[in-house]
Amino acid sequence: MKLSTIKIPDKGFSLIEVVVALLILSISVFSIYNLIISTASSSYDLEQKYLAKEVANNRIALINTIEKPLRPIERNGLMKMGGKEWYWKENIKQSTDNDFYEYEILVRDINEENYIYVIKGFIDNA
Repeated sequence: MKLSTIKIPDKGFSLIEVVVALLILSISVFSIYNLIISTASSSYDLEQKYLAKEVANNRIALINTIEKPLRPIERNGLMKMGGKEWYWKENIKQSTDNDFYEYEILVRDINEENYIYVIKGFIDNA
């Protein structure tokens, strides 16, 4: 009687296949991580810009109502918005048309040096 040899198929991956798979996985994880970080950073920047814009909008509302300027003036101050303090700076000057004042409002986080939001416009001086 003749004994036949049974060939057992090789199971598993070679070392090169495992290394390539780990390389692809690490590149994918790194790319996803960078995407999440950049999205979070962009979201934070947008929130800050939105809050600064709201501070400027509040200043515009006050300029048009309670704090209507009687002459060209520069003023500044602090305002709380979104749980933070914001520094605003206002420059109101005479425009080329004597019926209007030109205003510029700059807003920044109290802890930052650069202004986040700047808006310019006109109001009547009547």
